[in-house]
Amino acid sequence: MNIIIVDDEKMITEDLRADIKELFPNATVDIAYDADAALSLAKDKEYAVALLDIEMPGTGGIDLARRLIARYPAINIIFVTGYKQYALDAHELYCSAFLLKPVDRRKLKKAFENLRRPFIDLPENFSSEYYQGSSAIGKNLETLRKMRNISTQELADLMGVTRQTIYRWESGERTPDVVTLLRLIRLLGGSVEELFKHI
Repeated sequence: MNIIIVDDEKMITEDLRADIKELFPNATVDIAYDADAALSLAKDKEYAVALLDIEMPGTGGIDLARRLIARYPAINIIFVTGYKQYALDAHELYCSAFLLKPVDRRKLKKAFENLRRPFIDLPENFSSEYYQGSSAIGKNLETLRKMRNISTQELADLMGVTRQTIYRWESGERTPDVVTLLRLIRLLGGSVEELFKHI
């Protein structure tokens, strides 16, 4: 999992990186001290999670979040700030968490446990394939469902949706969000690789 921390205060970035590495030893954690540096890093590497300060010289964290989301729609944004008044702006971006400085490690851990789009065990190219291969995903989902001898109605009942929703997913008319897709994989006993064949 690739993670980026963006904050103009070096001590805070180092503390956050140490805490994250303790929680997730296998994670790659990069640091940037401003938005331009962060965007430069994001050109060459797709990040699953971005921890962003809000008050920074130049481009602030809210605008940076919008630009990162535009480039990688599946990125998880965790705002880390000392200013409560930005909470509404942050949540309008559907961020995964809004943490106040100084960051408590338990709250940091909880934020990672409740990511909107959990990518920890997914392949590096998951999000780009996800957003580009809805039709193939649907066909593979249908194949996987039939292999498990599960009817459309049975899967709809398990997922708490209508048969029409399942039909739309399988036809490629609509694509389930990432969290729903992971739930489908667990219910069908399949794998990410099976859903992304031939994409």
